[in-house]
Amino acid sequence: MSVGRGHVVLLAVASVVVAAACFSEHSATGPSGGVSTCSLPLGPGVSGSTLVAIRGFAFLPADVHVKAGGSVTWLNCEPAGTPSHTTTSNQAVWNSPLLAPGEAFTQTFNTAGVFPYICSVHPFMTATVTVE
Repeated sequence: MSVGRGHVVLLAVASVVVAAACFSEHSATGPSGGVSTCSLPLGPGVSGSTLVAIRGFAFLPADVHVKAGGSVTWLNCEPAGTPSHTTTSNQAVWNSPLLAPGEAFTQTFNTAGVFPYICSVHPFMTATVTVE
């Protein structure tokens, strides 16, 4: 089955909406009808960082590109009570501590390359950072 251009655009828009809801100071109604928010105070080293949300047992977006010297900040936007996650390099470049819902981790990338990573607790959660 082929995916039409309209479906790809719809998926891209849906991803942006999910990510925006995570970073918003406003509440978003979850699938259960409850209210969930993800408004994290970002520390001083996060300004200019590329943001990756952890939500629904996935990294959103799954693939990010940064310039050498840039950083990526992962924000655990899961609802309270959800198990903690990590962001763990497949190449032993970084390994975050366990990130409970509402916690964040920042990694600076000084070397160009492609860096696949997983959540060590949930190895089905995979993504990639590409440093140019």
